Amino acid sequence: MIKVKGCNMFPAQIEEILKFVDGASSGYQVIIEAVNGRDVLELLFESELTSAERDACEREVAAVFKAKIGGTPKATAVPLGELPRSEKKTKRIFDSRY
Repeated sequence: MIKVKGCNMFPAQIEEILKFVDGASSGYQVIIEAVNGRDVLELLFESELTSAERDACEREVAAVFKAKIGGTPKATAVPLGELPRSEKKTKRIFDSRY
């Protein structure tokens, strides 16, 4: 479990959101940083869509994330295969606030 901006979230919830949105793949990374004393959550997810469709998918992922979890991430779609793969348990959440 991670806590960002007063919202508790689990990695399984993020996977559910990405399954719910058409065009989003299951590969993702979450980067949490403190910028000027405020927490910023960036959600990188893989997508095979073109640029115009990708922008709409990013907005939809952010809206569904806000509705289901309560926080608003900076959702960014990246091409398939750009995020690292691992055979064992993959580290997907990077928290650099502390």
